[in-house]
Amino acid sequence: MFYIAKRYFKGHSVCKVHVSTIENKLKAMTEDDRPKLLAGDEAFDLWRKGPGAWNIWIEANPGTDISFAGFVFSIKRVSKRELSFAGYHFGNRNIDFSNAIFRTGDVVFSNAVFEGNVEFAGADFGNGSIKFCDVEFQGEVNFLETKFGDSNVDFGGCRFRQGADFTEAIFGKGRVVFSRTSFFGPADFYLTQFGEGYLEFFDAHFKDPVCFRRSSLGLGELCFRETQFNTDIVDFSEAMFGNVRIDFTDATFENCDLTFNRAKIGELIFKPHLFASERLAAQSLSIEDLAIVVFPKGSASLKFCDFQGASFRGSLFIKGNLSIVPDFRRTRASHQIELSDLEVKLLRSPKSPNWFKRFYAVAADSQDAARLRRLKEIAETNKDHQAALRFSADENRARRWIETSWLGSLLDIAFSGFSNYGQSILRPYLWLFSFFAGFIGIYKTLATACHAGWLTSLGQATLLSISNSLAFLPQSRSLRTDALKALYPGDPGFWVDALMITQGVLSFVFLFLIGLGLRNRFRL
Repeated sequence: MFYIAKRYFKGHSVCKVHVSTIENKLKAMTEDDRPKLLAGDEAFDLWRKGPGAWNIWIEANPGTDISFAGFVFSIKRVSKRELSFAGYHFGNRNIDFSNAIFRTGDVVFSNAVFEGNVEFAGADFGNGSIKFCDVEFQGEVNFLETKFGDSNVDFGGCRFRQGADFTEAIFGKGRVVFSRTSFFGPADFYLTQFGEGYLEFFDAHFKDPVCFRRSSLGLGELCFRETQFNTDIVDFSEAMFGNVRIDFTDATFENCDLTFNRAKIGELIFKPHLFASERLAAQSLSIEDLAIVVFPKGSASLKFCDFQGASFRGSLFIKGNLSIVPDFRRTRASHQIELSDLEVKLLRSPKSPNWFKRFYAVAADSQDAARLRRLKEIAETNKDHQAALRFSADENRARRWIETSWLGSLLDIAFSGFSNYGQSILRPYLWLFSFFAGFIGIYKTLATACHAGWLTSLGQATLLSISNSLAFLPQSRSLRTDALKALYPGDPGFWVDALMITQGVLSFVFLFLIGLGLRNRFRL
């Protein structure tokens, strides 16, 4: 500690006046005040007596640092049997295995307890299997640049109370298991090399930021089935998993930003049980094979979904009911992109709380029109006409009052209201029938001829309304002439002529919309 203090203050003139004070305090410390240290051969000899003797000594000597830093276990081992620290308690001080060399045989730390900070930085475990099953790490854990060899590595059931740092660690060809592992602090796998084995985080639990940025796995599968991500950041940016299948089936994401920017993945299965997150960023993501993205019910919290510039060399199936418009602009696909089960919601905000001003609602995000246009293009490429119609309708709504003129926006509102942009057959039919019935009443009310009964005048008014609604039929002209003579002997007058013209125009519009709906419904 005295050496560290001198090294820190060396060259800092402002602090030189305090160095002598610190030196005096350190020199004045009694032997009992200074941290105890169990290291090297002494620590190894105590370890050889077994966990019982070790744990008794640790309990009798609290506050002792333990150091196997740079220790070469391969020389001290009397056989190739496993090197076991299973069940050992390491006290509440610092534990240092940095640069230790294990090499030959298996290494077991199962059920060990580390109450203090743990250093495995630069350690070399060789090619034996390594077991940290059900270990309790209560302090910080550092596996920086640790080499784990080609055998299996098992951290199943571990509890990292303050997280773990595996930055630039190197795993071999064996299976790497973090099943049922809990990370209560940051889990950092930055630039970690996972070799060519199977990497499993089944039923793991992350409570702080998770980083797989620029990590790599050569072959196999990366399993996150039933994993819980209760953290604010999950980062797979620039990860190199080009030949790896990543499976998020039944995973849980709560309040986290999920990032795959510029990552390379072999196959992606994203079917979480819960996705209560606000951001999913996958710009320039590259997927070599199949990609399945299924957003579960309850994904309404998602406010940002960006796949701009992504590349899909296999088929992409995306399904869900989103409250935003995902961004697939500039994406490249060699196979089909299936969007038929994707429902998106265009967010619009009124310019005024006034009820009438709600007709002037505009898209909350001005980029939504371009995003919907890209979704429409993808659906059209796949000959998915129904999806293309949905996206085209929302695109028109997004352009309204922003890209579309004032008059064009009014026409757009009418087109949307009367037929849902040609997607509805029922709406224009009901409007046609309503106007047909309404004009019957008007023609009967304006009739000038006296008839024996109201039923006769009602029948003539009905024939007149039918002939105006279906003016293209050959019989309509004669029916209209006879009805006019019966209801309005002589000249029917200006207002009756105006009403007939109006009904004819409206009927033509609604018949056209019915035909458009039929064409869109049964388009081949």
